[in-house]
Amino acid sequence: MRINGERPLMEEERNFLRGLYQNHYRALFDYACHLGIGREAAEDYVQDAFMTAIRHIGELRQAKNPRRYLNQALKNVIGYRLRSIRYAVGLQKKLQDEAERLAAEPHRDELSPETLLGGSVNEAELKLLIRFYLEGWSQKELAAELGITENACQKRIARAKEHLRCAMEEDRSPGPETPAGPGGTSGERREGPE
Repeated sequence: MRINGERPLMEEERNFLRGLYQNHYRALFDYACHLGIGREAAEDYVQDAFMTAIRHIGELRQAKNPRRYLNQALKNVIGYRLRSIRYAVGLQKKLQDEAERLAAEPHRDELSPETLLGGSVNEAELKLLIRFYLEGWSQKELAAELGITENACQKRIARAKEHLRCAMEEDRSPGPETPAGPGGTSGERREGPE
């Protein structure tokens, strides 16, 4: 195994990690389950926490309390995953709302995410977001498909998400305000005789 793709782990580092895994895996897994996370997801999250430990082996070895470090890594993984799920649910809701709106319009035969969001982000970013958030591809699978590292894939997802967010905000922004008239403020409509 390599640290951030740079150098392989040294034997003493592997032994250190093996000891941490043997001593703390069960407690971390139980903690994740205690939070109401299913067993499969808890296993994934704990594995991701240990992957974080591998990427930051130097910090972990210098930590006064490696268990606390692993607990924090697990909390960070869970937080990231929950935010991703909330984002995916929000994106799915927006797509459903837009599909319902467009379905009410005549001559709408195809209401795929590509149709709904086409032009908001480029085609490659849209495909990436759909595969990650709607089809459930992992970053590892996407990275392999794209021929890039998982870290680069994570950055592409974040960038595509930001482009989509900006495009959706532009779609929601109101038109230009009406200039201020005598005695009124911009955008206001006055009733009655002037």
